[in-house]
Amino acid sequence: MIQASDPLLPPGVAERILQHTSEGVLLSDYRHRIYWVNEAFTRITGYPLEELRGQPMTIFRSGHHDSAFYEAIYATLMHQGYWEGEMWRRRRDGQISPLFVNVTRIEGKTPEDTYFVDFVTDLADYKRHERRVEFLVGHDALTELPNRVLLQDRLESALGRAHRHGRKLAILFADLDNLKEINDSYGHAVGDAVLREAASRLRKATREEDTVARMSGDEFVVLLENLDNPADAERVCETIHQAFTRPLKHEGNQLRMAISIGISHYPGDGADTDTLLAHADASMYRAKRAGGDGWDRGAPETNNQQ
Repeated sequence: MIQASDPLLPPGVAERILQHTSEGVLLSDYRHRIYWVNEAFTRITGYPLEELRGQPMTIFRSGHHDSAFYEAIYATLMHQGYWEGEMWRRRRDGQISPLFVNVTRIEGKTPEDTYFVDFVTDLADYKRHERRVEFLVGHDALTELPNRVLLQDRLESALGRAHRHGRKLAILFADLDNLKEINDSYGHAVGDAVLREAASRLRKATREEDTVARMSGDEFVVLLENLDNPADAERVCETIHQAFTRPLKHEGNQLRMAISIGISHYPGDGADTDTLLAHADASMYRAKRAGGDGWDRGAPETNNQQ
């Protein structure tokens, strides 16, 4: 039975707790020399205890922070007794990792009996997740193309540049002709593979500076800036059309890839994003009504599919 007069913790229990906690733990002395680390700290940094014991804390410095950063931490520790925040530290393999660190100063009877305890949490996975979430705000999860939100922002920026510099641009509105048939025949997993392939072919058929976005479902939009004349957009349409003539080989199936494309031009077809998208959408439907698997020049009076 536990008695009130018993020690708060049996001998060795505190060290076992620190050894098996999921957080990294480091103990340094008053000279900021490393005295002890737990197994979690070794997993996070790659450094075993035998390599660290007696080493200065500067062994972890990443180059991301200047001396003023560390001086401010030390001043806070001496004034308040603790500090916590994010910092970058160098791992044993040379990689730089983001960490959340909580440092506590433990005073003894003499200055030489003072220790500092670091509790360390690896933020690398969290940072990767955070970057992924930020990416998906403006991108489609399936194809990783810009989504409608990011496209709208880029269209508005492009129109502003075109207006200021007297340049032409074009919008291509593209729709896969047979995605519903593929979904019905092979399932949506195969349909997703077709969408990813369509995104890849659109990127390869356009310039690096062009924006290829997925609007929704089987609809894509391509923004072409800095065009010399409307015929430049037509040449891109022909390149895209040719890129989709090759069937997709997927799990033993030969899947036909067909796409219909419409065009709108700035400034001829409009001066704002909604008008230009509407003109390109209407042009795309003219291409579909003409049989699909091609493109429309964008002018209602011509309405010729190529």
